[in-house]
Amino acid sequence: MTASSLFLNELRRGLERCQIASTGILIGVSGGADSVALLLGLVQVRNEYALSLTVGHLNHQLRGDASDADAEWVRSLCNRLQVPIEIGIAGDLPQSRGIEEAARDARHAFLDRTALARNCEVIATAHTADDQAETVLHHIFRGTGLSGIRGIPEIRLTPSERRLVRPMLTIRRELIERYLAELGQFFRTDATNADTSLTRNWLRHKLLPDLRTQFGPQVDLSLNRLAEQAADVEQTLNILAERLLDQAVLDCQPNSVRLNARLFADQPLHLIRESFRRLWQRQQWPLQSMGFAEWNRLANVALTTGNINLPGKLRVRHHPPGLLVLEKTDR
Repeated sequence: MTASSLFLNELRRGLERCQIASTGILIGVSGGADSVALLLGLVQVRNEYALSLTVGHLNHQLRGDASDADAEWVRSLCNRLQVPIEIGIAGDLPQSRGIEEAARDARHAFLDRTALARNCEVIATAHTADDQAETVLHHIFRGTGLSGIRGIPEIRLTPSERRLVRPMLTIRRELIERYLAELGQFFRTDATNADTSLTRNWLRHKLLPDLRTQFGPQVDLSLNRLAEQAADVEQTLNILAERLLDQAVLDCQPNSVRLNARLFADQPLHLIRESFRRLWQRQQWPLQSMGFAEWNRLANVALTTGNINLPGKLRVRHHPPGLLVLEKTDR
């Protein structure tokens, strides 16, 4: 079977898992191999699934002329494929956060706005099985716990209630590159992707190849299965954590939260940690610097008393006993 047939069959399975049919899809296309393959694959099956396609591309302006060239290249590709495109330009990214996290958040916000404006019910991004394996390893090393081990969700809702889907999450990058080669389709390469001083690139170009050499290609499958199992467990844990958090919140402001710490007594430590992760998400506080040690310190102070400082200029105070206060500070 050809690479094209294999790729399209896997893409069809992904669309069916995500329940995508008879709808408008906004495709996030950077110009790299993965997103170009997603675009071409959806063009090939759009009539079969009654899909209306639009492309969204955000120029982050992080690489000067190269970023502008990427945007024009994607525009040219879409014109050739006769797929409408919306190109956005990112403003100044927040300096207080990691550049990768800030760029990702800006891209997601752009895609969400564009999907709403273009009346697309679904946003599709080109995350692959390789991305999933890299993400799971990255989260394990950062100590993010069960929520990190689940990796990249195949489906989630955006703030505007669009469905964000990853129909290529079970497809290996090796098959994607063979698919593009069969079609004779070029793609853009970001030179920064080769910089192994960046953790994600080190995982991709150094660690995972070594693991595959040692244990075989099933390494990726094992990591992806681990992510699926963690997602199943986390679904139940989320329900319990949200319930505990709802009961504990006394007052919630953008930069401060007051909690009834007595409700954490006798609760499992992992459930308390997960409740705080839910709180960070609700408050839109940066998660990037919060690893297992930080979540554990926070859970322990909630169960005892005292003061701690956390990343993101957060101070936590448990005093008087039973009152836990979290505040963002200027220093």
